[in-house]
Amino acid sequence: MRGGVVSAMGPREVILRELETWRAGQAAGRPGAGAGGGGGSTELEGLKLVWNDRESAPKESLSAIGVRLSRAGGRTSIAAQQAMLSLGRAAFSVRDGRLVLVREQARYQVHELSAAAVDAEVTLPELAPGPQVSPELAARPQAPPEQGGSIRTAQVTQVKRAAEGDDSANARPNRGALVREALLQAARGIDLTLGEGAKVEVAGVTARLKRGTDTLNLGPGSLAVRREAGSLVVELSPGETAIAGAGADAQQALTFRLRVPLNDAQETSQEIVADVQGGPIWLSTLGVHEGDLGLFDVARTSIVSRARVVLSADGRTLGVDGEGRLKNLSLRSPALADEPIAGLDLAWRAKAHGKLDGSKLVAEDAEIDLGSMRLIARGEYEHSAASHRVRGSFEVPLTACQSLLDSAPRGVVAKLHGMRLAGSFGIKGKLRFDTASLDRTFSLDWGVSNTCRVAEMPRELSVDQFKRAFRRLVYGPGGQRVEIESGPGTAEWVPYEDISRFMEVAVLTTEDSGFHRHSGFDQEAIKNSIRENLRKMRFVRGASTVSMQLAKNLYLERTKSVARKLQETLLTMYLEQELTKEQIMELYLNVVEFGPLVYGIGAAARHYFNTTPAQLSLGQALYIASILPSPSVQHFGASGEVTPAWSEYLRKLMQIAHKRHRISDEELEKGLQETVVRGSPAPHLAPRQPPGDEDVLVDEGGAWTAP
Repeated sequence: MRGGVVSAMGPREVILRELETWRAGQAAGRPGAGAGGGGGSTELEGLKLVWNDRESAPKESLSAIGVRLSRAGGRTSIAAQQAMLSLGRAAFSVRDGRLVLVREQARYQVHELSAAAVDAEVTLPELAPGPQVSPELAARPQAPPEQGGSIRTAQVTQVKRAAEGDDSANARPNRGALVREALLQAARGIDLTLGEGAKVEVAGVTARLKRGTDTLNLGPGSLAVRREAGSLVVELSPGETAIAGAGADAQQALTFRLRVPLNDAQETSQEIVADVQGGPIWLSTLGVHEGDLGLFDVARTSIVSRARVVLSADGRTLGVDGEGRLKNLSLRSPALADEPIAGLDLAWRAKAHGKLDGSKLVAEDAEIDLGSMRLIARGEYEHSAASHRVRGSFEVPLTACQSLLDSAPRGVVAKLHGMRLAGSFGIKGKLRFDTASLDRTFSLDWGVSNTCRVAEMPRELSVDQFKRAFRRLVYGPGGQRVEIESGPGTAEWVPYEDISRFMEVAVLTTEDSGFHRHSGFDQEAIKNSIRENLRKMRFVRGASTVSMQLAKNLYLERTKSVARKLQETLLTMYLEQELTKEQIMELYLNVVEFGPLVYGIGAAARHYFNTTPAQLSLGQALYIASILPSPSVQHFGASGEVTPAWSEYLRKLMQIAHKRHRISDEELEKGLQETVVRGSPAPHLAPRQPPGDEDVLVDEGGAWTAP
């Protein structure tokens, strides 16, 4: 028969079962047909096949053209010019595919499988916030125990319990067992279809992995499937064809090899092992496109990998042992830097294992090398119920400061081009805590060897420019950029000696209690910040000092990225090196934002209280300092007076300032009588009010803030 269309509608299992029933009936009714089906021959050519699992919005479908089927001598050959297969989130396109089946022991087995090209597109699910059970999985009939039904039943129960809030060890789903069981069933299913000496080799395999707006392309490469020592082995070698065609001696193939056991012999043989070995090879040779995952210049980026991943026999533990390197890596990532990052040289090695339910992770040895910078870490993490326990150590070996700066790609330190450093830097520390008893167990200690100094700074970054009038860009109420003039001699500039001393007292009370003790970085504030963020299990508090805030305001954008934080650190070190504490405070109070388009203490004193910085009272100064974290939020009532809750907050700040010996008894007493009024140069004075609710404030360790 030549030409024609065969269409089918219905679930895959039903279609295959009915097709086999029909085929068996045809064979039985054919004169002279033997059990092996070798008594006759069939030939179909130029067919079109169409299948959908359901009529409306099918999840699985097949469309093939140019199909040729021939059967003779117990062998069935099926070929297609083009085939499209869709299975849920995965879609496959096959060109010039060929499948040869041999009927043995009353079933068909694959003798040969090949294709000129296979293209796969897989859409990965977005990361879910928590464990979920799909209606299909929960309602699906359970298979008999020998087919893995008991395992799946237990897993569905665990996922349901976890979704209902049960965080016990038995409730956490064993995702590894689910993955392992799926791989075992797939491997054994493939093994049953393979005949003796079967040959499965597919060239021209390409793939696209998608998640949200991100895409990763791979291939073309070759795929091979074979039996080996009681296991099914799947090998994928992307880039192999391109290397052979180009004759590039500098490149070596990168091979992904997966070994899945087929028998129940020894426990160790039941491990599922994946190896990624090979390289160096260009990302472009692997099939990675410009723009994939933010990558660019992929023709110059090489990768080397010598890694093994092992899934344990019970599916509960995953182990990683290996090393790798990415050379000349270039990417665009707003989380890392505002500008493109080019020429990154990143190497890693790790020996670690962990439970796939997230209850334990042990890093026996881990290292990340970025150019000359090395970060070495060891430790373990455990999780049970509401407790997260960490014990570990970290180290950055002593390295020349300039070498550390040179290790960062230009896109990461774009603002610092031309800076030269002298000295060396190293750090070694230990971290330990249990969130169930954080105050008792939290311990973070480190020793720093730091002799870094700025030996040379480009003219455009020199602090000398801030000793005279200068122009800078600030943000307006709608986020638009506005250029303003600042510096000594400008209309809004206020010298340090013309600012009420209460203003510095206020800033030291609310923002940076250790300003005069540290050299730009407050170790105690950093520890307190980490502890409080762990307590809330989210970011609730930073550890920026006045010097760090000044560096950000003078030099950097508002964006939040790793690069901005690194540049802020180096610029803070430079400001502390070149300026006195008085000069830093003067600059800070004259450039920081106190409200929408209200920059500097001169503008703030006039805007809020119609007065000069020299005349600010204790209460007024504390109000201005208290809004620094959120300058667009105001706390005045309809009458212009500060709200009662915020007034109580200001009084608590006064008590803290007094406790730290920054104000006298008389200044405290007078301040407690103040009620700050917007637009009024003089605050209202009244007899001291009774103490308010003690829970109005939260001690943030060095600075008090309103809840």
